[in-house]
Amino acid sequence: MLYLAVEVNGHKVKALVDSGAQATIMSPACAEACGIMRLVDTRFAGIAKGVGTANILGRVHSAMIKIGSLFLPCSFTVMEGKNVELLLGLDMLKRFQATIDLAKDSLIIQGEEVPFLGEADIPKDTDQALHDEPTMPGPAGTTIGQRSGAITAPTAPAPGGGAPASAPGPSRAPANPSVPGPSSAASAPAPQPQAASFPKEHIEQLMALGASEAQAIGALQATRGNVEYAASLIFDA
Repeated sequence: MLYLAVEVNGHKVKALVDSGAQATIMSPACAEACGIMRLVDTRFAGIAKGVGTANILGRVHSAMIKIGSLFLPCSFTVMEGKNVELLLGLDMLKRFQATIDLAKDSLIIQGEEVPFLGEADIPKDTDQALHDEPTMPGPAGTTIGQRSGAITAPTAPAPGGGAPASAPGPSRAPANPSVPGPSSAASAPAPQPQAASFPKEHIEQLMALGASEAQAIGALQATRGNVEYAASLIFDA
């Protein structure tokens, strides 16, 4: 996970950089600590729906955030239910034309390289919360956090197990553990997902990203019809 050390109204915060989030989000506790809770416009209160739901308390239209040596105006959506204090979303990244450079392990914003925090500096309570949250199955053996939407890769089988692992083949679908015998598992056809419950335009939108129709429908099923999360699953698969 990509974190930056930033300051909001003089208060130091470890911010998660998430280009998959549409808006920059701050927790109520962080807004209180930064002294900007009084600036929250409650006319923008509501409920955020996606993979799970969360209460939106309102919006701070403008507050100064320090990233590296830069002082930048930023707007924040104050929302409950997130496991991070501050999440820098796509609105902030696009506004200042920031670039996530993984080769340099930095966020490049207005010509300045701001290094991401090392593994030892990432908040450990966030990792634990993501580990403990309820999950739902995703495509290709992945799991999806029901609150955060975090995608976890399938766990590799333990060495020395009773049954030998299947050799990698052209199919990405995992073998069905309920079918006895490796030969019957390999020959059993994978169940075909049903497209009737999803809009045709959502399926075509995912197919335009390079997915097959079955992959698109499977991703929509795994994310309960959320097109944005489904697209991220297809890219990460």
